[in-house]
Amino acid sequence: MVRAVVRQWSDEDGGDPLDAIAEVFELGRPTAVRPVTGGLSNEMWKLDTSTGAFAVKVMRAHTDEPGFRDNIERAHAIEAAAFRRGVPCPEPMLAAGGDCLAVVAGDLVRVHRWVEGRPVQPYAWLEEVGELTARIHNVSEHFDDVLDDEPRDEETWAGLADHAEMPHLLAQHLRRAAPRLAELEAHTAANGVRTRHASSHGDLDPKNALSVGDTLVALDWDAAGPQSVIREASTVALDWSTDPRGFQRVIAAYGRTAGVFPPAEPWVLGGWVAAWGGWLVHHASR
Repeated sequence: MVRAVVRQWSDEDGGDPLDAIAEVFELGRPTAVRPVTGGLSNEMWKLDTSTGAFAVKVMRAHTDEPGFRDNIERAHAIEAAAFRRGVPCPEPMLAAGGDCLAVVAGDLVRVHRWVEGRPVQPYAWLEEVGELTARIHNVSEHFDDVLDDEPRDEETWAGLADHAEMPHLLAQHLRRAAPRLAELEAHTAANGVRTRHASSHGDLDPKNALSVGDTLVALDWDAAGPQSVIREASTVALDWSTDPRGFQRVIAAYGRTAGVFPPAEPWVLGGWVAAWGGWLVHHASR
């Protein structure tokens, strides 16, 4: 096997972690490996074995946070249910013992069957992603829950600029933007709104999808969990479109498949606003 591309990664016994992964996940005998570029948070490899090709993800982000493993296992249960119901997504492989995660050479590892596809051009898949989102929502039982957002105020946003390692120019922009950021979060927040939820993907943006022929495939279900179906449909429409017409095409396709259409109210967009706000806070504070 070509191992020169693999970083110095060996377990306590001096064995090869790729062999260990293949054994723990019962993948067959390893024959080739190559790195997969483009990931934002984790490390990915394509592992060829005597039984097929597999995507090996070495988890790097947030692994030391409390409850990380439990969260990933719960997300896997949602993903596995979607796969069984025919939602286009890579087949998740289980480690010995039935978990989706295994510790190899001190790292947490996940494995999926490899799917050969191409990155998507979002505007070419608007109807398809609306339908895919609805199919995912239709897998689980729906339930009603209350949205109680906690928007950040202007002082909180401006305070991010005081982080010790914040570049001066970025700090200036952040302080200047603080009033608008606070206003946007406040305007799209929901407090006491009862709405339909489902167990869903949670992060179905273009980077987490592949085109396989005429089929759109959902990747990277690590953020899967309970979602407001209205908010997630609107978030997907915002992430995949660049103008109001594109947004409407996603929503229309979603509604035709799910039988649910988002109301024209600001709180519908609050999930997208909160997610990007959280991403900004994460980077600004680190």
